[in-house]
Amino acid sequence: MNKKTMIAAAITSMIVVGAAQAETLKVSTAAPNGTPWVKHLETSAANLAEISGGAMTMEVFPASQLGAETDTIKQTARGRLAAGNFSITAVASVVPEVSMLVTPFFWDSFEQADCALDNHLSGLFDELFQTRGLRLVQWQELGWQNLFTNEPVSGPADVVGLKMRVGTSDNHDMYWRAAGVSGVPMPFSDIATNLQTGLVEGGELPTISYVAGGVGKISPHMTRTRHIYQPSVLLMSTKVWDGMSEEEQAQFNEAMEPAQALRTAVRGAIDFFSAKHVEEGGTISELNDEQRAEWAALWSDEKMQELIAATGGDSQRVYDAVVAARDACTTN
Repeated sequence: MNKKTMIAAAITSMIVVGAAQAETLKVSTAAPNGTPWVKHLETSAANLAEISGGAMTMEVFPASQLGAETDTIKQTARGRLAAGNFSITAVASVVPEVSMLVTPFFWDSFEQADCALDNHLSGLFDELFQTRGLRLVQWQELGWQNLFTNEPVSGPADVVGLKMRVGTSDNHDMYWRAAGVSGVPMPFSDIATNLQTGLVEGGELPTISYVAGGVGKISPHMTRTRHIYQPSVLLMSTKVWDGMSEEEQAQFNEAMEPAQALRTAVRGAIDFFSAKHVEEGGTISELNDEQRAEWAALWSDEKMQELIAATGGDSQRVYDAVVAARDACTTN
């Protein structure tokens, strides 16, 4: 082997070793393959590989492959996972005050919520997340929570005594208890199995999760209550973030697809998945103003104060800030 060949071989070896040592960031999501959330993360992963020249990569684990959200968010806080896309329900298991964002019948529109989250509330919640080992990367989107049932319902009276999956945080449980539901808190990953076994006969989910996750095939009747606006959030482990160089942090931030791109994709996909659900034999019931007012009346100021007391911590301060943000983003 001549000298030039030896040098070329050495360089090739260094490149191979460098590629093998590339830092892989593991990112978890409960979202099924083919949904906007997974595509958003996969695009961000491709961006990161390109921007860093392969020195950093992201491996996306969809469909709760690494465990239920309430488990993976704790793994992220400990630094065992780099990041994850989480529902607010899951985030509330480690940052209870985040429930103040998703109280029943609080938000009027997507635009109002976007304005409040992006322009008024990011700093407040990032501060809270960081006290629990997490940092805010970006607000994302799940959409409105809706009611689904095995049998059609026409109003709150029809769900009294219903065995129903409710979100695992107090805001969900308290609202449905006010409706007389027999609530069973459970993560998204357990819903389909528990519907099949008869443990529950309905529940609440955003439209895309309901259809793409196969839940609509088991419990086929959706009532579009839109009772809770549900953003999601991309969070990163502060331990992982602090272990990155300034250059790596800048590359990571640059690689992230804009939050608005995901919001647009999710909101556009709601109509697609709604049509798909009906084509597959499901039903969707829309509420008129009178019916919506009947569902909304189940949540009172007294219930709100009960939720603040039950959540504890900084809940009152956070709720006051959320109200102020909503008011600042309300167009009269």
